[in-house]
Amino acid sequence: MSAVSEKVASFLSRQKISGSLLLAVSGGIDSSVMAHAVFEFGNSFKRIGVAHVNFHLRGEDSNRDQEFVRNLSQRYGFELFTADFDTLAYAKDHKVSVEIAARELRYNWFRELAQKEGFDFLLTAHNANDNAETLLLNLIRGTGRQGLGAIRPYGPLGEILYVARPLLEVERSEIEEYARENKLEYCIDKTNSQNEYSRNKIRNQVIPLLQEINPSVVKTLTKDIERFRSLNKEVDRFCGEKLLNLEAKSTASSTAIPYCLSGKYIICRISLEKLKENGNPEFWLSELFRSHIIPLSEDAIDNIVSALNTADETSLTIPMSSHSATVERGELIIYDSSFNECDFSPVQIDACGSYSFGPYSIGFEETDAEGFDIQDAVRNGLSVLDAAKVSFPLTVSTMRPGDRFSPFGLKGSKSVADFLNSRKVDLLFKDIIPVIKDKDGKIVCLPSLEIDDHFKVTSQSKKILIVSASLK
Repeated sequence: MSAVSEKVASFLSRQKISGSLLLAVSGGIDSSVMAHAVFEFGNSFKRIGVAHVNFHLRGEDSNRDQEFVRNLSQRYGFELFTADFDTLAYAKDHKVSVEIAARELRYNWFRELAQKEGFDFLLTAHNANDNAETLLLNLIRGTGRQGLGAIRPYGPLGEILYVARPLLEVERSEIEEYARENKLEYCIDKTNSQNEYSRNKIRNQVIPLLQEINPSVVKTLTKDIERFRSLNKEVDRFCGEKLLNLEAKSTASSTAIPYCLSGKYIICRISLEKLKENGNPEFWLSELFRSHIIPLSEDAIDNIVSALNTADETSLTIPMSSHSATVERGELIIYDSSFNECDFSPVQIDACGSYSFGPYSIGFEETDAEGFDIQDAVRNGLSVLDAAKVSFPLTVSTMRPGDRFSPFGLKGSKSVADFLNSRKVDLLFKDIIPVIKDKDGKIVCLPSLEIDDHFKVTSQSKKILIVSASLK
């Protein structure tokens, strides 16, 4: 067994990779060598498949590569799976570079294929040179500490598939020598010699210059990456405990809509006071973003740091590209902002039943007042009204400017906005709390939160209207 085959076998053994393998094979030298190395001891696996993507970026050469991989798979007795994509159209539609488009297309397909066909592991042919190039690219573009670990050797790719990179410690020179020794054929991608893409510039121009300073620069960077990955593991352990301490603890528990929204849409609450006490808020915020898989945003971090010096009672929204965030009541709150995609158009309620409004399911039911336990119903998040006082059709909408009502037990009126403030409803949720009005435009209730005193049940009530609200 050659040195390359031994490295591949050792890697697969260390990572305990077994069962069904799916090899990502482009037809280039790296993936062709990986396929041959796996073939040398492939009888130890339950099943081996080859996945090839035709991106249609290089004209007839793309079709040539696909045919080459087809013949390679037949020669080794591997199953073949292929996919064709219009990569340029995808890049244009999604407003991403061709490189990112190709990456998204192939990995999305790998996940779908593995789920459909039952593969356990995906093997890609990234090598030590690729890893060194990635480290340099990350440094040039700007990176957090995780970027110093470059390409991860092993990890999950979705819920059911794991990706492994058995050539990551093998240099390109070793791969070329292996191909010569085994008289392997492979396809040459002419675009690799062109410097249109950033990675090619690193590969063809920067690495050769660095090798003039250090001929073993790829090996050196490989060792550095290993050190960074080890360091990251220790920092992860340390930061995990500190981040837990930053979380703002809440003992509130209720079936009311604001608490349900918090449970579904709030990713985390961070105490600004503890964030200040920790010092170096930029670092801790970047760690917070990373731990919750939130795309790093330097602008958002700068805005949050600026907000640290504002008064606790000040509320403001922090602009973010992928999530939503607010600073209010001494807390940084980060939201999964998918509720912004909901339709909050007003809904007319003509009779009792169940209705959909935004992310809510809102129900209306009429029953006899006699024997009904109102207190128990309220404890379970229901709004209970005197049915005779409620005039259909009702309307469900969000709060409107100037909306006022008389909360239960209050003789005067109060704006809905002030009421929500008094209940400490989160800034972003105030605009999506459902408000129910009767046919005359009078507020009947804020379901699960409060009823208007004019519609309360009394000893004279014969029928009651029960209003429920929950998240779908």
